[in-house]
Amino acid sequence: MPYAMRSFRLKFFIIVSLLIVLFAIITRLNVRASSDTPIHELIYSSFASYLVSTVKQQEALASKQSQAVSADLANVHAQEIKLDVEKYFSDLSEFKSSVWLSDSPSSQQLDMLKDVKWRKLNLPSVIDTAEISTTQASGFKWVFFRTRFQDQYVVAAVSDTAFNIRSNAIMDARDSILNSMWPLLLLYIALCTWVLTAWVTRSLRNLQLRFKQIELKRGGVLLSEDEFDMEFASFVRYFNDLIEGIRFNFEQASRFSSDAAHELRTPLTVIHGNLKNLINKAIDNSPEQMQLSLLLDEVERLISITNKLVLLSQADGHNFKLDLQAIKLNDLVSVIGEDIQSLMPDIKFEANVPHKIKVLADPNLFQQLLNNLISNAVKYSPPNGTIFFKATASEDMVEFSLANHTYLSLDDLDERVFQRFYRHTGTASSNIELPKGDGLGLSLCQEIAKAHGGTLKLEKGPGKWVKFTVLWKSA
Repeated sequence: MPYAMRSFRLKFFIIVSLLIVLFAIITRLNVRASSDTPIHELIYSSFASYLVSTVKQQEALASKQSQAVSADLANVHAQEIKLDVEKYFSDLSEFKSSVWLSDSPSSQQLDMLKDVKWRKLNLPSVIDTAEISTTQASGFKWVFFRTRFQDQYVVAAVSDTAFNIRSNAIMDARDSILNSMWPLLLLYIALCTWVLTAWVTRSLRNLQLRFKQIELKRGGVLLSEDEFDMEFASFVRYFNDLIEGIRFNFEQASRFSSDAAHELRTPLTVIHGNLKNLINKAIDNSPEQMQLSLLLDEVERLISITNKLVLLSQADGHNFKLDLQAIKLNDLVSVIGEDIQSLMPDIKFEANVPHKIKVLADPNLFQQLLNNLISNAVKYSPPNGTIFFKATASEDMVEFSLANHTYLSLDDLDERVFQRFYRHTGTASSNIELPKGDGLGLSLCQEIAKAHGGTLKLEKGPGKWVKFTVLWKSA
């Protein structure tokens, strides 16, 4: 799925927009189908009111001219009424009409009125009255209107096409108004989307913030159902149960590694001492002495692992007992550089550490961090490689880094190196034999940095360079 389509707000906006568009289409079709009769009735009433008004005007003129209106004079008034009807529909190109008096219809008009059933038309005025009817004649659909003119009726026949045109014009005007409102409607949908999704995701954001406060190492912090909407209650209960289970397993694992490390230290120390005694008693350079020496190396490696596990268990429980002191960084690095040059003369060590830089740290733990980083750089540097140590100070922080060339492949080298017991074993050549390691050194370095309020990060550079950068409080 594209990244943009993973947006909840975008999905909500699209769904709501499609639903509104679908609703608009359905309502438009429904209005077109269902509003035909009411709109036509409204148009009929409007025309009938106009016709009644015109007839009253002609009737008033006739009453002024004489007491009794002759047939010829009545026909003259009917023609005037017809002209007024034509004026009413003068804006239409397709229009047919006919007006006559009920006492003097033509034969064609009589045929048109054959079997016509009149019904009363509702007019805005309660005084005015008019009747309406429809029929099919001469290939047209006609709408008849009838109202009183003195002692007879005036009948007006108008083709149904005229009223259809008026009805379509009203519907088109309605559609035009609705179409002009689409930009405003989309803006309204976008605003509603933002407000509603912000409201819906409020609990999710609250969950996210609370998740950050939960730490397996400390315990006691759980989610409260009162802080979230009731729809999230079951999820909160499930998450609390899950956290409790994970916390229990974490504590069990931490306790096991701590207890195991402590229990192993005593027998390993005894074995280490006895092996040394046996080596001293054995004949120099004898096979027995060589085998005992190999065993001693492995025991020392086990002792190193148990010591690291003890420190890591202290880090898990936030039980580092820090004896903070001001340590001059240049002095430590100089000693380390001399050791490297004496033990590994083929590796070049360069350092750029100003004399005034001091760090605030526990001496033993800080020495452990530097030893692990240096040891790691030495082990994975190629013959005739270079290790470069650099330190800078800014305000109340010190940043120092250790960079070295490496024969390891940098493709899969990432933050996993800080995981416990993880070792990056990818090399550029399959003929290279990797040195022994326990996968705990860098993890311990990171925990020591965190315990002192610092950070440790990995960086990769061109030319097979690997750099570990530490940010530390200055003294």
